[in-house]
Amino acid sequence: MNHKRLLKYSARIGGGMLLVLVVFLACQQNFDGIHAPREHPSELSGFEALLDQIHAATGTARKMALVDSFFATRGNTDFPVIEDSICYFVYRGNKGGSVAGDFNGWKPDVDSFIPVDSTDLFYVKKVFPRDARLDYKFVIGNQWLLDPLNPRIIYGGYGPNSELAMPAYVFPREIEYRPEIPHGKQEMFSLHSRIFANTRKITVYLPPGYEENPTQRYPTLYVQDGGEYLQLASMANVLDNLIAEKRISPIIAVFINPVNRNAEYWLNDQYIAMLTQELIPRIDSTYRTLTAPEHRGIMGASLGGVISLYAGLTAPDYFRFIAGQSSALWIEDQKIIALFKTHSLPQLTVYLDWGTFEAGMGDIHRELIQILKEKNHRVKAAHFPEGHSWGNWRAHIDNILIYFWGEQ
Repeated sequence: MNHKRLLKYSARIGGGMLLVLVVFLACQQNFDGIHAPREHPSELSGFEALLDQIHAATGTARKMALVDSFFATRGNTDFPVIEDSICYFVYRGNKGGSVAGDFNGWKPDVDSFIPVDSTDLFYVKKVFPRDARLDYKFVIGNQWLLDPLNPRIIYGGYGPNSELAMPAYVFPREIEYRPEIPHGKQEMFSLHSRIFANTRKITVYLPPGYEENPTQRYPTLYVQDGGEYLQLASMANVLDNLIAEKRISPIIAVFINPVNRNAEYWLNDQYIAMLTQELIPRIDSTYRTLTAPEHRGIMGASLGGVISLYAGLTAPDYFRFIAGQSSALWIEDQKIIALFKTHSLPQLTVYLDWGTFEAGMGDIHRELIQILKEKNHRVKAAHFPEGHSWGNWRAHIDNILIYFWGEQ
């Protein structure tokens, strides 16, 4: 997939009546190796068996009765049905469409629904890793629709998508709010930048116990796309939970909202100057921070990841902990990789992760990882069977925090 489309795709949301399910199956055969038709859909072993019965049935009325009975047996909320790694996206309607999602670059012309005989049933068959988690929508005509029978909805930068979680996917419990543990405090202020001649919103997370321990100083983490990390990735909950479980030392997190995101994050020296000359001095003068670069980190996702890497490269006297999730390493003809190859820097601690459903991300990240290791930087990297989405990034914030500030 073209990486620029990753940054720019917009999932449109439509309306209309639609019945959708995701059905996973394991084909069962009789001793002759032929599917044995059964009389009642409730006895079917999977969606493939339903298809066999529909194909074998005589007349449209009987075929439609089998479809109706199958949906009635499943109910209206028991979807997706998950078995092993074979996936059928299915919908009922009077015309075809397609499935678009993380697995095909959100292209509406790749996975088209297949009609089932003379019924109103259509399907697309896919195979995914058993631990995959993917965002998707259905495209019917010019409408992009949520799966109405799938109760799992995931929110991203362009609105809600339906979420497919495979059987071995582990939900990130650390993103959940736990009322029984101490919680950090969030303070907000507006930062006026003389460098950019604009104003942006800053949210500061102060860990539990900050006010009760007036002599303690804390490491700081500067988070790009700060509002989305708070709202879409529940990062304050992650911090609260990891601190309560003593999996990380308490830290201060600074969540920075962009004003002109693409321009600011596109390897922009002015953005680095805004951080180092305007924001960091204000944070260090207002809060009890540890001011040495060995106690300061920066992180982000996509373009936010590449500008975080650029900050570590160009301002190592300020940042020694760098994290990028699905970082846009490809911009400017992979300039960030060339810069790391030629620059001599103090040792950085770098975390990188990406989704295996992000086309091209694996090769380009492995190239950077090799360079970082050759330059004697500390590197931890991981990839997951997911896409370019907040559902992916939120699930691995804990990996970043524990790698940087985990209790030894």
